[in-house]
Amino acid sequence: MVNEPYQIKDYDHGEVDAFYTCLKEGKLSSRGQVLVSTDRYELESFNPEGTIPVATFFYEKYSTKKIYFYVASFTEFTAIDWSVSHGEVYSLFAIQWCDDVNSWEKTPWHCCSVISKQPQPLLHKEAANWMLKRMTTKGCLIAGVDDFKKGSLELLI
Repeated sequence: MVNEPYQIKDYDHGEVDAFYTCLKEGKLSSRGQVLVSTDRYELESFNPEGTIPVATFFYEKYSTKKIYFYVASFTEFTAIDWSVSHGEVYSLFAIQWCDDVNSWEKTPWHCCSVISKQPQPLLHKEAANWMLKRMTTKGCLIAGVDDFKKGSLELLI
């Protein structure tokens, strides 16, 4: 990191690990974390504290309804790179309609880490923009670049 206060990079442990670690920070119900519901707002109410909505996406290949993207974060306590002293991990996840089960579902789409020598303020917007740009130019596990070209992505940040 040359003269930059922080660096955004891929998170080594992947989307699923980042997603579930962020959810541990959220409110739990008596039956555990709610990941499927017929009510999108119920799922949203279980988002971790500090989660922000960042975009919507519509592409009929995936659903008859919009996909709602959110970003949540957690502090990384394990030093992967010993030259930095602080790491924050950001999870880009969606609440999306699944026609097969007639319900809304929470699903991980992308993640990244922000590393720095000094703690930074939360960088949800910067991390979200970085992840959305990567997804729309390189694709992700769930969607390819062409899907983003054919669909409609609306940024909320």
